[in-house]
Amino acid sequence: MKGTVSWQVTEIFKEIKEIGNSKYKAKNNARQAGASGSHGIAEKTGIYSNGTSTNYRNAVESFGTWAKTNLHLKDLTKTTASDVRAYLNSRINDGIAHKTFELDKAALNKFETALNKYSQNHNLNRTYEFKLNEQFSRDTHKSLKHADVRAYSEKTIEKLLNIKSPAVNLAVRCALNAGLRKSEILKLGSKPDSITKDNINVYGGKGGKDRIVSEISDKSLITDIKNFLKENNLSKLGDAVTGNKINYQIRAVLGDTGSIHALRHNYAIDCINTFEKIGYSHVEAVHMTSVELGHNRNEIITGVYSK
Repeated sequence: MKGTVSWQVTEIFKEIKEIGNSKYKAKNNARQAGASGSHGIAEKTGIYSNGTSTNYRNAVESFGTWAKTNLHLKDLTKTTASDVRAYLNSRINDGIAHKTFELDKAALNKFETALNKYSQNHNLNRTYEFKLNEQFSRDTHKSLKHADVRAYSEKTIEKLLNIKSPAVNLAVRCALNAGLRKSEILKLGSKPDSITKDNINVYGGKGGKDRIVSEISDKSLITDIKNFLKENNLSKLGDAVTGNKINYQIRAVLGDTGSIHALRHNYAIDCINTFEKIGYSHVEAVHMTSVELGHNRNEIITGVYSK
């Protein structure tokens, strides 16, 4: 198979792309066909959401790029179990977050499923069996950090705010000052009223929810977004930058574990403090912050974002 790593990954994952179909029904069909356990069912099912598809493709592209550089693997249909295991061991040695490792492993397990279907449909006469769940039990990588980076320090934020790319800089400010998710940032401007005088209207956020973000710590952000879109004749911020580029530039500054999502944690902490300072109780402040972030569940804010 010839082509860039990104193209190869996209072509192989097309074999199990089931976006729009019922994952629940697919799992039941897999069970009726004799599949058991989460891994067994996963082997018989595809990918049913755009978010999962993007996360898995990105993870496997990282593997492909690493394997091309370190193992001289140019054709991903020739991937072996030892290739994949070598990559995951390198990730452990890099000290990545436990959550990130679990995503990598899940993506490569699904890559195995896609490769087997690709082989079958293209008469490659190859069978892929990585056995990652056997090779990498939870105890194998228990020394990894058990959570990705939470709120960043002021010094780290200062570094991120100095990123020179105007689009990435705006993205960083959107997460830090308005608590927007990466996908929500990329959609900014896609609807005429998504950016008003004082608020940011989020359409189709996580779970398809719409919300109004009114607690924006840097009001100049709204004007700067509008000006950037107008000056560059863009319909949305995602026309100027991709989610991958945003996190790539953040990692270039902070290292492999950097992520724009961590800035939502900073926003949550600042939000709670702001609401408390103007007279709300802690419980009220947490609830209002959860609404601003698009969760509407206080336990998520207290258990995750405000730490």
